[in-house]
Amino acid sequence: MTYWVGEAMKSKDYKDFSEAPKEVKVATAMAAANAVHLAMLLARENYPGVSRAL
Repeated sequence: MTYWVGEAMKSKDYKDFSEAPKEVKVATAMAAANAVHLAMLLARENYPGVSRAL
């Protein structure tokens, strides 16, 4: 879902880290929380304009 690229043309790549950088962890947690929130909203009520008969 998220990926740390770092500065362009630098020697350190994501795979070189033993643990994900803090920024990646925060972004991943926020994206997951937003996805859960959206799923809960859509479970309660269909996407606007979509008929339940579909």
